[in-house]
Amino acid sequence: MVNDRIAQLMEMQYVYERLEREFHTDSYAYYSIYIYMKNSFLLISFVVFLGVNAQNITYIDLTLAKIEQIPANRIFKEIICLPLETHMDGLIDFRFTTYYLNDKYIIANDRMNGAFLFNREKGTFIREISSRGQGPDDYLGLLYKNYAFDEKNSILFVENGNSWKCINIETNKVESIIKRPITNSENEQFKAFAPWLIKDDIYLSFCNNSSGKNKIKLVVFDKEGTLLKKYQNYAEYNKIAKNSFPSNNGIFYYYNDHTFFKEYLYNDTVFCVDENSLSPHIIFKLGERQPSYYHQEEPSYNKKKYLINFVYESDLYVLFSFVYYTDTKTETRLGITDATGVTYHTGYYDKISKQAYISSTSDFKQSGYIVDGIPICFSPFYINNKNEMITQIDPEELIKYKDVIGKEYLHLFQNTLEDDNPIVVIAKLKE
Repeated sequence: MVNDRIAQLMEMQYVYERLEREFHTDSYAYYSIYIYMKNSFLLISFVVFLGVNAQNITYIDLTLAKIEQIPANRIFKEIICLPLETHMDGLIDFRFTTYYLNDKYIIANDRMNGAFLFNREKGTFIREISSRGQGPDDYLGLLYKNYAFDEKNSILFVENGNSWKCINIETNKVESIIKRPITNSENEQFKAFAPWLIKDDIYLSFCNNSSGKNKIKLVVFDKEGTLLKKYQNYAEYNKIAKNSFPSNNGIFYYYNDHTFFKEYLYNDTVFCVDENSLSPHIIFKLGERQPSYYHQEEPSYNKKKYLINFVYESDLYVLFSFVYYTDTKTETRLGITDATGVTYHTGYYDKISKQAYISSTSDFKQSGYIVDGIPICFSPFYINNKNEMITQIDPEELIKYKDVIGKEYLHLFQNTLEDDNPIVVIAKLKE
């Protein structure tokens, strides 16, 4: 109960952010309501203050982060660059591909063209993982962007209507089916996205707030789709684009045999979650860089904010990445605001020194970790259970800078063409 209450209080900040924006007007009555509610919230927060402190929360203050270009070997070791074989049966679109990694394979997850298996040591193409079709081991649904791979059991989860197909990448067969949890309550409409394994046959899924007022954020369920736990969503946003439907998996990772979750982009808290409780674990202090959950469909409100889209944790580090809107414009025909300048940035928090770092130029025009001899920076896509990171480099971008590639890498890229499959970077976090 205490953990659930703390989680609720952590999220109510977004409600008060909305009230402060909406009620801070010339209307004294409205503003008095806001002040009363905020003071009540602060009083309740104080009552559970000891409970919050008991949760061993890590606070990462990004307002005090050191912004500098960071060499990858500061936090990574055994950095390997590996061109993936360009094979007619496994062509990858750089724009739509993310990756998974285990001891034997690289899984290139191209949401437009399919999932493909490559040899981890040599980058040679092996085969497509299942295929689109109506066969018993095929799939008709969507490949998820990320967080849809059970590394322990070598299972790739693929949407299949009211269920998920569990495709074993070793056998290339559908090993089992997980039923999607549903509700008959009009007040609790939700759609569970990719399942995340908590423990044997128990799964967790994030539910996107598609209406702006959905009441369910996370659901715990078994293979039969039986709901075991529902975690409430307390935040709302101003729904402008009536035909838009957010489709993010949420952000998940394992650490010390626990599952950790963060909502995509607009919140600042990482939660420890299981089938019984939800409690805050990491809080990013963002100050003026705090994005507006309520105005998430209006990029002008979130210009130059940190929209965190990746988190991972090891014994030494907390890695994070964020989206940064540098410019916006209003589309007069539709009356909505679009982000026209979007950059992506990455960084880490050193648990020993308690210092946060953002790998970027101070003007936020260039970002990513730097490998000596490779003229293109990178950000982590995925980190497996052995703290091994994988990401990609666009071959077209690499060719642009071929004259400054270090001698130790020239032999890898001497035959690279612009439309070849990407080059992956694999590196292990220091311990």
